[in-house]
Amino acid sequence: MTKVVKFKTPYGDRTRSGFETSGDSLTQQSHAHAADVRNIIKQYDRTGLIANVNKGIAQYGDYSEINEYAEALNMVRDANESFATLPSEIRQQFNNNAGLFFEFATNPKNKEEMIKMGLAKAPEKTVREEPAKSESAPPTPSEEGE
Repeated sequence: MTKVVKFKTPYGDRTRSGFETSGDSLTQQSHAHAADVRNIIKQYDRTGLIANVNKGIAQYGDYSEINEYAEALNMVRDANESFATLPSEIRQQFNNNAGLFFEFATNPKNKEEMIKMGLAKAPEKTVREEPAKSESAPPTPSEEGE
């Protein structure tokens, strides 16, 4: 018993099966003009550029230090929680925006202001003691001229 294989050809029988939608369409019709191939080609003929291709600029680099998406979300969540623990007066100065506060706090020019707000520690002043002079030590250059 041999099995007969039927090949489809342009001359054979074709049965069309239609597709009918029901309900509102989810397609955004406002983009129909920009997505029409004829309009894209007309614009190319006029300008010599295909506008929808060159929207982004390729960037190449070593991005191995970038955190994973979940890690980045956790960092943002932790930063927002830390910002929420600040007094309301300080949060209000930054329009309750943790991002604005982060920009302010990480700028080295704002260190004194952070100390005034009580959010950073003032550097400890170290008193420099001069070592005791021993009589057996050779004189320093300033003592030689005395």
